[in-house]
Amino acid sequence: MSKNNDKSKRNKPKILTKYDQFVVPRLKDIPIWVREGATDEEIAKRLNIHIWTLGDYRRKHPKFAEALERPSKWETHVYPRLAEIQQWFEEGVNAEDIIRKLDIGKTTWYEYIDKHPMLAELVKWSRSIPISHVENSLLKAATGYEYEEIRTIVEEDKNGKKKTRIEKVKRYQPPNPTAMIFYLKNRAPNEWNDRRELVVNTKALEQERKQLFLDMIEADVVDADYEAIEETVEIEEGYIKPDDSQS
Repeated sequence: MSKNNDKSKRNKPKILTKYDQFVVPRLKDIPIWVREGATDEEIAKRLNIHIWTLGDYRRKHPKFAEALERPSKWETHVYPRLAEIQQWFEEGVNAEDIIRKLDIGKTTWYEYIDKHPMLAELVKWSRSIPISHVENSLLKAATGYEYEEIRTIVEEDKNGKKKTRIEKVKRYQPPNPTAMIFYLKNRAPNEWNDRRELVVNTKALEQERKQLFLDMIEADVVDADYEAIEETVEIEEGYIKPDDSQS
């Protein structure tokens, strides 16, 4: 009897769950849908399951969870645009505008800087770009420079017809004394700074005062200027000093 029961169990068909029927056959399709940008709700609809069931299957079935794994915004929004980010920094675009262009959050941006050294190095390098531009402009102003001035001139002939003529004139901007002073004071402060620091060794002065005090105490004689004053008492005649005992 037991042998017949075992045989019947082996021949009994396996009951397929919704996961086996709707999800397993399409495990290879799910990553494609994810890359195409399909949401969880859309994927659940394509699998003919409820969104809650999709969440339950994600927790219970590792292969399904792996198929649903989405690429981070680092992979989709930031890494492919590193060259653009570098160009934006060179053009002087600030970090907030870059974050807006990348369509990511500010917290995500700083998180990626901490996680990805290549982005951290790019940001570090970018901070020196505007400083370098300003330094070059300051040096240019301090030493003088030539520049080209372009003027558009509109002329009218005898017949009243107007002609436009572009005129280029080379000009020279002489050195700016204020820029020269600022540049030298910051680049060579020891030679050009107006402020001079006087370093006083207060400890040495204190020791000197203590030693002088000790020398005065240990000296045999301390010279002092003084004047002796002799006191005199004048007594008027006929004056009798009262007796204190009778008072």
